[in-house]
Amino acid sequence: MTHLLAPPIAEPGSTRRPGLLRTLRQLVTGLSIGIVAVQATAAPLDGLSYVPADLDNSVLVIDNARNEIIKKIPNVGQHPIQLKALPDRSKIYVDNFGLAKWEISVIDTATNTIVKRIPTFGAPYATTALSSDGHFLYFSTSLSVVQVIDTRLDRIVKTIPVSFLPQGIEISPDDQTLYVFFPSSVRAYNARTGAQVKPALPVGLVPAWSNRSPDGSKLYGLNFVGGTVAVIDVKAWKVVKRLNMGPLSYPISGTVSPDGKKLWVANINAYNLTVIDIETDTIDRVIPVQNLTAYVGFSPDGKLAYLSDLGPRTANLNFLARSLFYDIFYLLPPNTPGSITTIDTATGLRVRPPIVTPGGPLVGVYF
Repeated sequence: MTHLLAPPIAEPGSTRRPGLLRTLRQLVTGLSIGIVAVQATAAPLDGLSYVPADLDNSVLVIDNARNEIIKKIPNVGQHPIQLKALPDRSKIYVDNFGLAKWEISVIDTATNTIVKRIPTFGAPYATTALSSDGHFLYFSTSLSVVQVIDTRLDRIVKTIPVSFLPQGIEISPDDQTLYVFFPSSVRAYNARTGAQVKPALPVGLVPAWSNRSPDGSKLYGLNFVGGTVAVIDVKAWKVVKRLNMGPLSYPISGTVSPDGKKLWVANINAYNLTVIDIETDTIDRVIPVQNLTAYVGFSPDGKLAYLSDLGPRTANLNFLARSLFYDIFYLLPPNTPGSITTIDTATGLRVRPPIVTPGGPLVGVYF
């Protein structure tokens, strides 16, 4: 009888079926190779911060545990101000306040390289907002529009004309309503159609930065010139409270803590941080700082805060010098180093020496 499929030939001295053994070895080897490949391609982002440095138009990658810069991503654009990461941390968008070249650049975190530059209509000079699923990135520009980037395609899919000089921008938790702050007011727009759905609400003097409570019931307008934080009831559409940061304190930015309970406000002209209790809308405490602080970010567990400031040369400046330094920095960054300081959020005390950075570091992302 002729066999259509010959049996495997046994290895000398073996009674096992070599074909099965060989197959098992191949499966184990393949599985091991696959695991190594996944480990090699996965971005080890835990414990890293990405912070823009305006002086040399770069983004710094910082190892927080080692408290040092481990990489510099060069040529991200002109005068980078704010970074925004996707929920899956695969990409970071760089908001460039470049007067000569208008664009948002895209960083691939797996390679730490710029993979795309998206031209914008006007300078994207203020805050950005990301939809809850990370699909759309909203930003305002100097030409009085809000533009929308589809983050899956990395291109602009919508341009919404708005009132004069849009600044801070927020989006509701259901992604339906866009809130845009202007030099003295806030307006609400349908995020899909761009139609205005709420009238202009007076907020204060230059609410250039804004924040939203985690549940979306309140907005916070940081009145840069007025030195106050306006608390806005979204449903009633009115300002229900104003928190005083101090005369000419220049509240320049605010960050909601990871637990959603506190709003940390950086008062760049007052050498302090003001911590606001979001539930009660009262000032919880004021933390003094040494340099002109522009922004505060947090570790994911909220135990550490990372202060971006304009460097040791800004310590102990008089009022006029502070104002001039900040104005020059914002419009035309001076050739001075900045620094990033880590503090314990429970005590407000510094826990690590400052990291010296090229130029003033600004709004980063913290993994």
